[in-house]
Amino acid sequence: MNLLIIFCGGGIGALLRYSIIISLPYDQNINIYLVNLIGCFLMGIIFAYFSNKGQIYVLLSIGIVGSFTTMSAFTNNSLELMLATKYFQAFTYSLIMLVICLSANIIGYAFIKKLIL
Repeated sequence: MNLLIIFCGGGIGALLRYSIIISLPYDQNINIYLVNLIGCFLMGIIFAYFSNKGQIYVLLSIGIVGSFTTMSAFTNNSLELMLATKYFQAFTYSLIMLVICLSANIIGYAFIKKLIL
């Protein structure tokens, strides 16, 4: 049953990601930053809110948000920069992505914990 839930959630997350990336008026890298920031914030909320890791958690975290975030696109962009010998850009792009996404995850987690408690 979890596989079906993840499959359905994954389709929703991928469609949301694609819709946002093509709708925003920014550079593709900026759009990916924004999607990852939103996704990591949402993952922090989901992780904090659901102490029971049941089917709703699986749908939201692994399915929708897991598919919504674009780490594969992020790593591919980093690789493209490295292959173009833009090593400094690849490093700063990767570092910034890690810092903002981890920060968003922590903030989302803390937000829900304070809201509930």
